[in-house]
Amino acid sequence: MGGCYDCGLEYGGDSWIEAVIPDRVWNDIRPDGCGEGCGILCISCIAKRLVEKGFKDVPVWLCGTEPLRAMYGDQGDTLEILRYWYPYEKTAEYKRK
Repeated sequence: MGGCYDCGLEYGGDSWIEAVIPDRVWNDIRPDGCGEGCGILCISCIAKRLVEKGFKDVPVWLCGTEPLRAMYGDQGDTLEILRYWYPYEKTAEYKRK
């Protein structure tokens, strides 16, 4: 099925953590040669590329991450996540160092 473009971690394997970041950020860090919205990176390699590009405070949605359970805020309120996520997705500039 493939794996992380940078480190080769198997996509969907036992140690894979599904991480989704805003498309506008993804398109700035996606693997070379991949079209818009395409490519696979593990969460560690996503973080590495974000650091290299100077991004800070990029929201991430973790889904299907057994055995981990992502907690958001104090109570894991999905509505609060969406209130934060969508305005962030629409901003012209992302926080950088």
